[in-house]
Amino acid sequence: MALNLQDKEDVVVVTFQDTRILDQTQIAEIGEEFKNLTLQAAADHKLLLNFDRVQFMSSSMIGQILRLSKMCKRDKVKLKLCSICPNIMEVFNLMGLRKVLDIYDTEHDAIEAFGPRRLGWFRR
Repeated sequence: MALNLQDKEDVVVVTFQDTRILDQTQIAEIGEEFKNLTLQAAADHKLLLNFDRVQFMSSSMIGQILRLSKMCKRDKVKLKLCSICPNIMEVFNLMGLRKVLDIYDTEHDAIEAFGPRRLGWFRR
């Protein structure tokens, strides 16, 4: 498994095990794991990809992120990204991805941006 999943408050937080996501086989595996993420996040409709460990990724991986974004929109899951290193962020900026992806500097900022967390049957 290339991804680690963790529930934080009412957000499914996904972290990546590898610092370099370049291998096509690895990227295909991540794409398969992405297909299940919207199901896991469906209860609270909040999914966060934390790229804290990732230092390099190929354009194929960016394609997987965009496919996940489309799946999230289809399944009404809010998707946010955080902790993207400067060299990857530069590529995101050049590709205009900040316009289509919701990106934050830190995990805390991203979780806060989802808004009030759900407490049982009620929201605070």
